[in-house]
Amino acid sequence: MHVLVEAPFLNSHWCSHYIKGITAQAKRKNIDVEIHTDVNFVKDESFKDTHVILIGSSMTWASSRMNYLYERDVRPIVLSIANYQKQFPYASFITMDYDDAAMKLMKYFRDKGCEHTAFFAVDMKSSTDMQKLGKYLQSGGKETDVFPFKDSLGATCDRLIARLKEYDSILCANDVSSVVLLRRLMDLGYSIPRDIHMASFGDTTLSNLEIHNIAVAKVKSFDAGRLSINAYRMLKSDPEISSLSFSLHCDIFDCNCERTDIHVEHTVPTFDNTPSTNFFRDPDVEKVLLVEKLLAGCDKLDISILREVLNKESYSKIASKLFIAENTISYRIKKILSLAPDKSKEEVFALLSQFLF
Repeated sequence: MHVLVEAPFLNSHWCSHYIKGITAQAKRKNIDVEIHTDVNFVKDESFKDTHVILIGSSMTWASSRMNYLYERDVRPIVLSIANYQKQFPYASFITMDYDDAAMKLMKYFRDKGCEHTAFFAVDMKSSTDMQKLGKYLQSGGKETDVFPFKDSLGATCDRLIARLKEYDSILCANDVSSVVLLRRLMDLGYSIPRDIHMASFGDTTLSNLEIHNIAVAKVKSFDAGRLSINAYRMLKSDPEISSLSFSLHCDIFDCNCERTDIHVEHTVPTFDNTPSTNFFRDPDVEKVLLVEKLLAGCDKLDISILREVLNKESYSKIASKLFIAENTISYRIKKILSLAPDKSKEEVFALLSQFLF
């Protein structure tokens, strides 16, 4: 199988974890894996696959590569990029549940008494960061307190530090930005979490070693990579499945590196509860559904018998025409009528005649 990786993303620790998960599971399933940073491998005459795994961070890169694959009837299985606006048809997505994780980290701050949270280093071109941003705002964050990644991470740090006294907590878009910001704050004499609380999303070795005093939503890139092979095998084995979507739970660890359970309320859409006509109780709908029920178990012979019966032919003539016994006709008609026990034979035939033949 083939894995297409966005070139700048290839050397990131996130991509490394994805690929380790992919290769580990592929080895277990005796699947050979080839890694590419250029999509031209699809043009090769030896390429016969129906699915390709995509790993990257840029929506622009992902959309262009997916369109390239679509044109060649190849379906993408996408890691690290969210389909949060449902703009990619026929693609399978394996992502972290950043909606849930962002809400829990914001609740973590509230449980600590924090009231003003900055959102630091969000990449406005990253679909996963946009997911986090959406839940940050939904959980009480303000657009004026968002510090997008611009120019450089150092410059983004400077903009936040210039307003640092406005905040009692900082939500970092990822663990790399949190490491850089933490070192800057420590150099300025800040103590975390005594002076300000911090939280992030990540799975870097560095953050595990160094960030021992901020909350973290642990992402599971290795598991996502492993799951992509399972999705690949399922999609290959059943062409009736056009796409699959998986969302992996992020475990939350507090500033003491202890796993913590944070419960948030996930709202679902509410609907107008005023009385309305039930579609399935509509008389015309009921008729069609009953006809469908009557015909669902019919084979070609049943349909032929019904056609003759509804044309007012006698059982003897039907038997002669279809080369069957009259008892066979009686048995099959009785079987059909049994599906509508509350209706007479005449009522069933009258109903069928409205829609058949």
